[in-house]
Amino acid sequence: MEETPGYRVLDQVGQGGFAVVYRAYQERLDRQVALKLLSVERVDQRTLRRFQRELQLTGRLTGHPNVVTVFDTGTTRSGRPYIAMELFEGGSLRDRLSREGPLPVPDVLRAGVKLAAALAAVHEAGVLHGDIKPQNILISKYGEPAIADFGVARVVDMAEVSAAAHAFTPLHAAPEVLRGQPHSVPSDIYSLGSTLYHLLTGRPAFHNPSDQSIAPLMLRVLSQAPPPIARRDVPPALNEAIIRTMAKDPRERYLSARAMAERLQRLQVEMGLPATDIIGGTATEPGQALPESAPARTLTATTTPGGESRLRTHLVAGMAVAALAGAGIGVAVFVAGQDRTPTPTATTAAATASGGPEIDPSAVRALTPKRLRVVNDRGDTVTLRWSLPSAARDYPLVLQREPGDGQQTTVLERGSTSTRVLGLRSGAGYCFVIGVPLSIDTASTTAWSRPACIRGAKARNTAPPS
Repeated sequence: MEETPGYRVLDQVGQGGFAVVYRAYQERLDRQVALKLLSVERVDQRTLRRFQRELQLTGRLTGHPNVVTVFDTGTTRSGRPYIAMELFEGGSLRDRLSREGPLPVPDVLRAGVKLAAALAAVHEAGVLHGDIKPQNILISKYGEPAIADFGVARVVDMAEVSAAAHAFTPLHAAPEVLRGQPHSVPSDIYSLGSTLYHLLTGRPAFHNPSDQSIAPLMLRVLSQAPPPIARRDVPPALNEAIIRTMAKDPRERYLSARAMAERLQRLQVEMGLPATDIIGGTATEPGQALPESAPARTLTATTTPGGESRLRTHLVAGMAVAALAGAGIGVAVFVAGQDRTPTPTATTAAATASGGPEIDPSAVRALTPKRLRVVNDRGDTVTLRWSLPSAARDYPLVLQREPGDGQQTTVLERGSTSTRVLGLRSGAGYCFVIGVPLSIDTASTTAWSRPACIRGAKARNTAPPS
């Protein structure tokens, strides 16, 4: 454990892809806190300032019983950023799901009202969360749920990849986010509704454990309605309320998180349950932009009367996630953009058997990253470098490693030619490939580099020649 001025670590209480969490004693104020040490060896001052600015905004919510309070931020002696925050000893909603399975309807409604009201307060403070999911909702020793992890993922430079993290799996991401649009009030509402669905059913709405890649999952998120909640104790009105939060069109969802809280509260009354108080101030009116003081990195859209966010006007890598399965590397990538699309010559008029476009092999070769190599191996961290054809600089990039724990593909910054991979097991062998995704369907096409392997590892499958 690195030395953190003013704090004495007592024990480790959790670990995730981006951070290790310790129970610590804050000497100056004589109290125990949760000390979250982010998995970034060094962070530049610009990134650290942005991270601290985002957390300062959440300071406006200090005292809200359903938002985790941040006490302090800073860096360790070696420069790694940390957050000192309220200590929650009850774990997360994901932990409770793992222990108990689907939760009772009264518990889900009570949590739903509290979390929707908290999310409304977050939005009214000028902040978008962007990553609501069961593991980001912590439980206090009194059983109160609280939203956590504002801005944590954004402090991790896109040039650094946490190999310990599960790659981004769009289990609770709104369809428009998968299409490359920025996070918005409606996308936060979608994610909260998807989380409540997960609590009621014990699984995310579109998850299928038999999927060998993320392509089928993403296609379901983008094109199918969530399956009805198959529980006899879930009344149709509650099922309809949850499904509404997950509408494909953001305009069909609740206009605000407060409206969602009020609907869930009315359902409690209709079911003869005690009504949970809605804590917070006045909701942002439909059509009113969130406060301009919100950070540009977090608050990237204003709302319209229908709740839609304005689109960014550049190519966005909406998602890129894949599985290393079967006889080789199975890949599924979704790419969305506003003013850029793949070069027309990359696609022929013919269609594949799966219904997706057929990619010209010469176009794949022209976009393939070359000379991928490991330039620094520090045991738990390696640095990769590669050459990128000029034609590929307008495409997103993905890094895939083998072996991987679950889905281990990560989106890299467009045009990048190096990255650091964190959280590897010292002494274990790994192989890496860099890819330029060209299409997604039930099948997909990616221009893969040749693999670069370390410590005696051998690739199970070679990527297309470079």
